[in-house]
Amino acid sequence: MAGQRHVWVCGLLPLLIGACNDNNQRFAALQKKTDDMQAQVKSLKESVDRMESDRSWDKLERDAGSIAYLTPGSQGYSTIGMDLGRLTVQLANVQAYANGIRVTLRFGNSTSATINGVKATLEWGRVDAKGSPINDEARSREVTFDQSLRAGAWTEVHVVLDGVPPQEFGFVRVRDMSHTGIVLYK
Repeated sequence: MAGQRHVWVCGLLPLLIGACNDNNQRFAALQKKTDDMQAQVKSLKESVDRMESDRSWDKLERDAGSIAYLTPGSQGYSTIGMDLGRLTVQLANVQAYANGIRVTLRFGNSTSATINGVKATLEWGRVDAKGSPINDEARSREVTFDQSLRAGAWTEVHVVLDGVPPQEFGFVRVRDMSHTGIVLYK
């Protein structure tokens, strides 16, 4: 009887080992599929995050014209709203300067008041292959302009934007414009 058990166990042992090996292979295949799916989910999440970021900037640019978006080489102007009315903004010149660039912004004041103490937030940086701003790498700072924006005229303002070489400069945004006073002529 003990011999029969030994034969029976010895006959069953290869089947058990084979089943274990088969289960290990199935487990490894399932683990690989899980890892691949996790990588795909991560990639999709990053794509969705980028699209949401781009969409939120598009929405901000449309909201009441409170942002002027300018790119090098573009013709014409963008408009920006402030509490006194709308202004036009052009990116007139881009030059290499120190560790960045020096840009000339031309503000067109179509109101009948000269605007003093103008402040704005500037954001600048690179664009991707499709021409969309790379927002997570953008730089930003608040600037106060020395010049008043003359009534019914263009006023040029020179600003140094650091950290982006001229060949990589892709956009500048002007937003959150404010002022400290106006001058009206008699």
